[in-house]
Amino acid sequence: MRSRFIRICSLLLVLATALTVIGCAGGGEDTTAGTDDVTVTDTEPVTEALTDGDTSVTAAPDTSAEPDTEPDTEPDTVTDAAPVDDTTVTETVTDTETVEETTVTEEETTAPETTTAPETTTVPETTTVPETTAPVTTAHVHSFSAWKVTKAATCTEKGSEERRCSGCNEIEIRTINATGHKSVTDAAVEATCTKDGKTAGSHCSVCGTVLSPQTTVKAKGHCYNGSWIVTKAATESENGEEARACSVCGEKVTRTLTYTGEKTAAPLVLGSSALGGGRVVIYGSTEPGSTIRTVVGDSVSINRSKDKYFYIEIGAGDSTPVQLFATAPGKAESDAAETTVSSAGGQNSVWGGRDSRLFYMPTLTFLTEQRADANIKSSINQLVNYITNKTIKDIQKVTGKNTKLLYVIIPDPATGYYQEHFPYVQDYVQDPSTSLMEAFMSAINGKHKDVYGIDLMPTMRAHKDEFIYFSTDTHYTELGAYYAYLEIMKTVKNDYPNVRVRTTENGDYTIEYKDVPGGDMCGMAGLGMNEVVPFFVANFEDTGSFYVSKRKDGIKSAGFGPGNWSRYSSISGTNPTAYFLGDSYGCYILPFIGANFSKVWTNEGVLWNYSLDKNILAKNKPDYVILLVCQRNVGSNFMGNTLASFSMSVSGF
Repeated sequence: MRSRFIRICSLLLVLATALTVIGCAGGGEDTTAGTDDVTVTDTEPVTEALTDGDTSVTAAPDTSAEPDTEPDTEPDTVTDAAPVDDTTVTETVTDTETVEETTVTEEETTAPETTTAPETTTVPETTTVPETTAPVTTAHVHSFSAWKVTKAATCTEKGSEERRCSGCNEIEIRTINATGHKSVTDAAVEATCTKDGKTAGSHCSVCGTVLSPQTTVKAKGHCYNGSWIVTKAATESENGEEARACSVCGEKVTRTLTYTGEKTAAPLVLGSSALGGGRVVIYGSTEPGSTIRTVVGDSVSINRSKDKYFYIEIGAGDSTPVQLFATAPGKAESDAAETTVSSAGGQNSVWGGRDSRLFYMPTLTFLTEQRADANIKSSINQLVNYITNKTIKDIQKVTGKNTKLLYVIIPDPATGYYQEHFPYVQDYVQDPSTSLMEAFMSAINGKHKDVYGIDLMPTMRAHKDEFIYFSTDTHYTELGAYYAYLEIMKTVKNDYPNVRVRTTENGDYTIEYKDVPGGDMCGMAGLGMNEVVPFFVANFEDTGSFYVSKRKDGIKSAGFGPGNWSRYSSISGTNPTAYFLGDSYGCYILPFIGANFSKVWTNEGVLWNYSLDKNILAKNKPDYVILLVCQRNVGSNFMGNTLASFSMSVSGF
């Protein structure tokens, strides 16, 4: 609209100019004028040119004009003709829509030539045209405040923050990523003789979440190295005292000596056998609890008897005289017992230690060769990963419940009585705390909530001054099996707090000591030895079938029972069930397991069959699967041993 208005105004101005020219011609003036071409462009401002009385007006483009919605494709031409002489005025109006050309002919004699003005004067447009235009909107620029946290991010959850525009109050919100845990190490605490320790672990320093749990390392128990030493001699009127110290922490224990002036009976030598390497074992009897002083030339050693028998290793030649003196508690030393021994020949399966200990030679490898080095630890970790990612999942898939898996390893006497070895063995042996057994237990505990490793080394060392191992056999006694069973039940009680545990303290069992023929090392050493051994008598009705001991002495003990053994217990209402697999160490613990779990199942043959039976698992759905083996059955190749074969026996499930 505005552009059309401007065009009309421009035409009026042109007409006015033309009329002026005509008026001048009509006044009789002798004026010769050329042809004036007046071009008006529909824009502002207007340019006026004046030359020799001729007038040309040109309208400059109006840059502020708004184009029509649909501009014309060719100019609009308006021609006004008047009967004038030969003077012609042509007007052309152009805008973004149309181009108009108007021709005005004046009644005047046409001038012979046209003169163009040499200069152009810009005349501002003075005509004000009212118009209606849309209001101009200026875009709002936000002025945001600083970001403010509305929900703090945590280690595991995202947070948020916002900011607000001070002009329009608009709010922007953005997410803050979770910070992630900041792990700090919980240092390992070494176990002492009397206090439990802990393995290394880690937790988040921000939120306190335990990232790698610490597991308990049980107290090692005191290691009393050597025999009692008289610290105060007894007299006819006053008691004396003898003492010995723990070789680890130095703690001393004492006992009273009541001296009556009576001599101890001389020890009785019952035999000797060459062990190889210039070593000889002497076997004999004495008064119970006596200390034996052995003299070989200038060499003197002191050892305790085990109840009434002694098994003493000495260094000797082909024909060596030996003197032995015994001192019973509260009595004077005996007269000498003399014998001659020879180290010629011999065998390498047995060797001796302090205080009437005999050890099975092949187990020495557990102290000298099987170390928890980098390669072994790698194999252990592979097996542990398999157990926690495969074995336990397959077992629970078959049982349809959260069946627990227990690995129980019984330390061999060679490691259980490490401090009782003679210096020639101790100097050759590395630190037994890095044994494969303990490395495995450290690796597996805490890896899966339903998998447990029970390391009985601390327990056995804590009770090593009791008759927990045979002196003449490679196994533990029923007393040793009893302490192992109690450790298993401690773990069970964590899962089942109301479980009932039968103990000697509660009167469930009575311990009886019997003098019986020796075990498997008697044949190895070539000696027909006896020893005093603890046996358990159950004081309750549901004892099941206690098996006849392999010693053929008629004493009821845990033996090698029939195949597919299973039994119920009278405490079946409160205690869980178990599927038990084990080696020969299992024969002494099985009566305790059978009487303290509500129901127990075993494989065909009971012992040395380590493959899990899918049918037993599926049919009976036991609460626990227990594998119990002796340390020596762990083997040197950790991925090819009993633990591995048992763990991988579920691969076909």
